[in-house]
Amino acid sequence: MVSIIFILLQKRHLKLVLFFLLFFLGVSLHKAIGRFVFPYRFREQIELGAEYTGVDPELVAALIYVESKFNPEARSRKGARGLMQIMPETAVWLGEQKGLVVKEEDLDRPEINIQLGIYYLGYLFREFNGHRVMVLAAYNAGHEKVKRWLASGAWTGKVDDLHRIPYQETKRYVAKIMRTYYIYRYLYKERA
Repeated sequence: MVSIIFILLQKRHLKLVLFFLLFFLGVSLHKAIGRFVFPYRFREQIELGAEYTGVDPELVAALIYVESKFNPEARSRKGARGLMQIMPETAVWLGEQKGLVVKEEDLDRPEINIQLGIYYLGYLFREFNGHRVMVLAAYNAGHEKVKRWLASGAWTGKVDDLHRIPYQETKRYVAKIMRTYYIYRYLYKERA
């Protein structure tokens, strides 16, 4: 046994041994490493809100990751705030729909930001008959603009023709969230 270990550790075999060691570590630890890189903070709140509205919780997690990297105090140049980067005007409208009085500073509170953001995603899913790609485009560019693009034929609403979305930012946004969504599904979706 000792002679085998000695042979394996000879200098000419060291690279091969290290390669297999790193390979097997990578295979066994890839999800742990992935979860470190793609965290799922506020998971309980997200899953509770998502269950109530019928929105996929991993989609919400992917959106939050892309929008704010799970930073509750994130701000955009345009004035969007919090985890899900909600515009203050949109938050007021969402609050009215839910019978809540929402102040701008409330958007920095994860429990309120998540609740409003998921409610808004649910609204967009109803508006766009469950079409995830259209919902994401509307979350970024606004639902009226997406409706105009669809009505004019500028975009069909399909993922295959994202390149036809008139706004470069929205094209990139939808593609990035969809990639991140599949990562979150792989890392966190419980197998039934």
